[in-house]
Amino acid sequence: MITLVGSGNVATWMAQRLQGSSRFPITQVYSRKLENARRLADLSGAEAIDDIKALNPDNQVFIFALADKAYESVLPQLPFRLPLAFLTSGTVSCQCLKDYSDRYGVIYPLQTFTKSQDMRTLEVPLCLESDFVREDKGQQSCCCRGSLQECGGSYELMWSLARELSPKCYEVSESQRARMHVAAVFACNFSNAMYQIAYKLMEEKELPFEILLPVLRQTVEKVSQMTPAEAQTGPAVRGDMNVMRAQMEELEDERLRELYRMMSDIIINRKP
Repeated sequence: MITLVGSGNVATWMAQRLQGSSRFPITQVYSRKLENARRLADLSGAEAIDDIKALNPDNQVFIFALADKAYESVLPQLPFRLPLAFLTSGTVSCQCLKDYSDRYGVIYPLQTFTKSQDMRTLEVPLCLESDFVREDKGQQSCCCRGSLQECGGSYELMWSLARELSPKCYEVSESQRARMHVAAVFACNFSNAMYQIAYKLMEEKELPFEILLPVLRQTVEKVSQMTPAEAQTGPAVRGDMNVMRAQMEELEDERLRELYRMMSDIIINRKP
């Protein structure tokens, strides 16, 4: 049985994915705000708590889906040593669990989540990391088929739980996870910030942002079939300085001009 510590976007996705699971039932949800805990607990008929001291010592797995800055304050409040714990962060070291759990690891979902949406059908790659090793060295697949109680070792249990959450699971090191997270910031967070700039530029000329959606979709489709360097188009990759100068003159905000220059330089200097 599983205790879910947290009630944010990642916790919500996990609760939705494990809803109705007989192998990995969530039986307890903790949140600082009881109403948030109840919202997730209602998905699986779990107990909702807002007191960390009320964690159930009979549960076998504890999943921490917290903001990165919350681990330092939450972990020292744990009322007992945990048998098996996982964090879901892209940047926090699983070693932070060393003093609080017999076995510990990371189940990091590399995806952008919005808890107001139904996220059960999202494609979510999971990145797995642990302090324990595979118990059966000869096994290439470590997804056990029994219930949580029947899972053999911690390594097998981690993989079985991960497969229940997503069919796409990857074993990574801590340094790989950190690099993956910063790569995702560039690919997702920074690109969305660019969308915000584009949205504003279109809005200023009373143009609908939806005009840009086909080119955005095509860009994503292309990088699924070739490298980003091969997919790059535009005036910078062509070295068209006349167009670049005209476009910078179109930008009234000096910060946007500087951003345009910087991004153009990156494209020019990283041509395939």
